Amino acid sequence: MSQHAAASTKTDSSRTAYAIAPGVFLAGIGGGMVFPILPIIGLQAGLAPVLIGLILAGNRITRVLFNPWVGAFIDRLGGKRLLTLGLFAESLIMVGYWLALRTGWIGPLFLACRLIWGPASALILIGGQTLALNAGPPQSRGTAAGIVRSAQSLGTPAGMVFGGIIAGWLGNGPAFLIGAGAALLAAAAAFRMVPDLRGGGRPSARWLDILGTLRDRRVVMVVVVNFVSFAAVQGLLLSTLVYVIRNRHFSLYGLPVETMSGLTLALLLVAGAISVLWAGRRADRTKTRAVIAVQGLAVMIPGYLVLAETHQLWGLIMGLILVGAGMGTANVPLLALIGDFVDRQRRGSAVGVLQLFGDVGGVLGPLLGTPLVLGIGARISYLSMTAMIVGGLAVALVLVRAERSDTPHRAL
Repeated sequence: MSQHAAASTKTDSSRTAYAIAPGVFLAGIGGGMVFPILPIIGLQAGLAPVLIGLILAGNRITRVLFNPWVGAFIDRLGGKRLLTLGLFAESLIMVGYWLALRTGWIGPLFLACRLIWGPASALILIGGQTLALNAGPPQSRGTAAGIVRSAQSLGTPAGMVFGGIIAGWLGNGPAFLIGAGAALLAAAAAFRMVPDLRGGGRPSARWLDILGTLRDRRVVMVVVVNFVSFAAVQGLLLSTLVYVIRNRHFSLYGLPVETMSGLTLALLLVAGAISVLWAGRRADRTKTRAVIAVQGLAVMIPGYLVLAETHQLWGLIMGLILVGAGMGTANVPLLALIGDFVDRQRRGSAVGVLQLFGDVGGVLGPLLGTPLVLGIGARISYLSMTAMIVGGLAVALVLVRAERSDTPHRAL
């Protein structure tokens, strides 16, 4: 391929990724609004910490069950239709949160909405990521994946800021209704702008067939490292930071706990979104993408150590930036490696498996982290997570060697 043709192909890949990004971004707004609001509502309603953790993890519990099948059907039907369907479903679910406040059935309705949110978000996440991997050739795969992941990462903190501010000023009900409108707008944007890229595979209803990508030891290592990063950030940190802010009395200009939580979580994810774009481009320029993942995990470790010990606002900010930047740096090359190791016909299934185990990590965070932080404190909980990240770093180092020795070419 000539340099001009390669540059043109890379440009087309980026354009496709930018077409996918708006819907993913607006979906993130709806999802991000939940985290600074639901934990406080749960405490005010007298819900047990275990139930609050279950509500926060509910979407990941059901998404674990649906991820593999969603990926398999994306291989055959393409990501556009399922992405649009998921966005429309999320709009209806946000209305369900509002109904929970109006009826007073906080526990049952919140839990039901979070459980239904799981399959809807699976359609969006797996659809968007598979579309990004199919958007272009290997030399632009990391950049395209970075654009879509960055939009997803920026949408979530934007929703946290909106959710925290609107809940603090207008109340929780208006925050949920605005989230419903954002998800509905995202569905319209996806239907209008997202291209219909298909892998050409055929879905299978058997778990063993869908999980067949795990026969490749390189894919197993990618899945393990992704599990660790999701457990650390999407699981433990997102579901417990609001309690740390309240218990350690972090404050800025007298902002409510919900608003403060939304702003700090947004800082975490903005740092991740910025690093995602850098990591995507860097992963396309290096022969070994896994090296970038190693660098990301290495940055997360000091970030978690700071969060475990600090009682100062500047320490909180520094720790969140390090953890967010580290996760963003690690995740994009892992997604790009799935595109390298797996043929286009089964790429949706492979992304579904990657999301499956990432969500297992996300489930363990709220289910175990929320009771632990409320029971024994954040310090021990966060130090334990630091040890898990060190283990993930060791696996990533082995992945570097496997990628260098076992990958003569990258899958188209």
